[in-house]
Amino acid sequence: MPHDRIHARAILEVRHERPYDFDEARGLWLYRRVDGDERYENILTNAGRVTIHTFIYGTSAQRASASLGAGLNYVGVSDSATLPAAGDTSLAGELTADGLGRAQGTVTLPTGAQTVTQVLRQFTYTGDDPQGVQKAALFDAASGGHMAHELLFNQRIMNPNDTLTLIFNITVS
Repeated sequence: MPHDRIHARAILEVRHERPYDFDEARGLWLYRRVDGDERYENILTNAGRVTIHTFIYGTSAQRASASLGAGLNYVGVSDSATLPAAGDTSLAGELTADGLGRAQGTVTLPTGAQTVTQVLRQFTYTGDDPQGVQKAALFDAASGGHMAHELLFNQRIMNPNDTLTLIFNITVS
């Protein structure tokens, strides 16, 4: 669902690009956008809410017993059209191969009075056949772990060497 409310906990920006020409002089592919950039709101899972509170406010013993990972900065993607639900604990149909496996994003933390943390991950599809992608989530581990923010977006059909850039903007205020 496109972003149309002001008070979302997390917003996902989706950008899909496809190579169209190889620049011999610079030795790199030139890319163009396949679709317009879009923004989507998240579902914060119940497990994710508990993880966030435990991570931020929990005692050392509570954090250790919850087996918390490195922070909610691993991005997983899926082609499942199942609507996200607060009770979800895993990403249905999570993709694990061809450059679309879960990976740690680049994190930009707020400074001063800012309230937004950004987690950015660009995936480059390395498969041979077209692959759909229409769901993303944040986790605290490279596999398994706790899932927090889960989002469904318009399906993107990835062709070989396409890139999909996902930018989570998480507001804590």
